[in-house]
Amino acid sequence: MSQPSILQMSNIQEVALKRAIAMLEGMKCSYAIIDPMGNKHGLLDVKEPTVRSGIRKHPHGERANYVRTYTSAMAIGSVVEVPFGKYDALDIQSSSTSAAHKMWGKGSVTTTINRPRGVLEIMRIL
Repeated sequence: MSQPSILQMSNIQEVALKRAIAMLEGMKCSYAIIDPMGNKHGLLDVKEPTVRSGIRKHPHGERANYVRTYTSAMAIGSVVEVPFGKYDALDIQSSSTSAAHKMWGKGSVTTTINRPRGVLEIMRIL
């Protein structure tokens, strides 16, 4: 069964919307509801959605792939050093913990930034 495009609200949708509005007004709540037709109900202002700029410092997945070249073969208890290279230290740290989480689970590594040596030290603990 295909879903119809929304050219108008169905009767059940209108009934449900009216009930929700009546309940909110009965509780003396402030509200703003945008229905499927784009109509606004209520007195609160609705903030327009923000659009991301889409401009990235590096292509999607580039840092994670860089980090994985150093961490993919890690055993529990091993330590690796990932050079910052062209990346910011915090970006490398974030990418390394994210990649480790995906590979081995939450809390599987501990990291520290060693700025004098220009590396991120990663130890696998789980």
